[in-house]
Amino acid sequence: MLISFFRYLKGYVRIRLSGYSPERFLNLCKARNIEIWDLRSSGLTYEMNLSVRDFRKLKPLRKKARAHVVITERHGLPFFLYHNRNRKMFPVGVLLCAAFLYIMSLYIWNIHIEGNYSRTTDVILDYLETEQVVHGMPKSQVDCKEIQSMIRIEFPDIIWVSAEVKGTRLIIRVRENMDTDTAGTSEEEREPSDLTASRPGIITSVLVRSGKAAVQPGDEVEEGSLLVSGRIDILNDSGEITGYQYTAADADIYARTEYEYQDEFLLSHETRHFTGKKRYGFYLRLGNRSLTFKRRPKFSAYTTLNTEYPLKLTENFYLPLSFGTIAYEEYETYMENYTAEEARLLAEENLNEFLENLIEKGVQIVENNVKIEVGNNTCRAAGTIAALEEIGTAVPTEILEDPVQDTAGEEK
Repeated sequence: MLISFFRYLKGYVRIRLSGYSPERFLNLCKARNIEIWDLRSSGLTYEMNLSVRDFRKLKPLRKKARAHVVITERHGLPFFLYHNRNRKMFPVGVLLCAAFLYIMSLYIWNIHIEGNYSRTTDVILDYLETEQVVHGMPKSQVDCKEIQSMIRIEFPDIIWVSAEVKGTRLIIRVRENMDTDTAGTSEEEREPSDLTASRPGIITSVLVRSGKAAVQPGDEVEEGSLLVSGRIDILNDSGEITGYQYTAADADIYARTEYEYQDEFLLSHETRHFTGKKRYGFYLRLGNRSLTFKRRPKFSAYTTLNTEYPLKLTENFYLPLSFGTIAYEEYETYMENYTAEEARLLAEENLNEFLENLIEKGVQIVENNVKIEVGNNTCRAAGTIAALEEIGTAVPTEILEDPVQDTAGEEK
């Protein structure tokens, strides 16, 4: 690839060789270190490439070998410039293009965020915009250390930040503390709280780390029932309450819960059939402005698919220009009926999606009692799902007055 580039810069020609002894001519070229490439034989003639400099050395060799040489093609920058010597605006355009690329390389055209999960990229970009860190800002105004400090202060759950400029990109890598509820907070700094049941169920296990348990395994609780109290009674020798100690209740409390499941849909449904007719358009986007070249098709019903391609010179050199295509595809709508097997499979897919959503939330499925029935017009799935899950949710603890203080007030 690099050799071809230098050959193009110097210029080269393709010649056709014929005559009494072309083989002798080739041997003479080799003896004088004349480089030849892409040599091909065509009957009694040969075709080959050689540089312009070496071509000028062929005159004595042609006489010795009694060979006839004809130039068939000319390639390279010298010939290109010669053919365009009268086009005065061409070098001006080249210089303007080079100047444009250089100026564009002085700005940030892409801010890339990596490692964020709980904080979306849009949230971080919106905050950076309030701090004047935006697309199109000069690279000279980018202070990576200041950006790192600002993000850590604004988002306490982000424990590590790295910012660097590569090409025309500002790459920001973050690392989040996934346990944001208690990380970096001491027991004294946490607000007093109780744990209550988020769902009704039967308690299966209780493991209390702080607070006072209000339930035991086997107890049946309703939604909102107190599971662990963050208020601990202080008793005297007589067993009387003399005060209260408050803490943030912390425990693992699992219960057997039950979910009601119902799903019903009609067997008749609309379905799309694409006719194969398509229309296309395209658009250009420069920064926040776009220029669209499209004409809406005369289809009665169609889908639209936009595909955008940002332009970049290298992996890290993004230009503020992109182009996109718009594809319109016509379709027709028909009414069809699911077969009994298709309806059952669809109902099972819906049920599996419901179960997967529960599993993603940490719910363990114990028993599935859902039944699927296919009727004449509808398909219905109904039943219960038994599960095992952690049901404790934190709520603020009610702060009571110290009973000792009440007694002292009555004595006065």
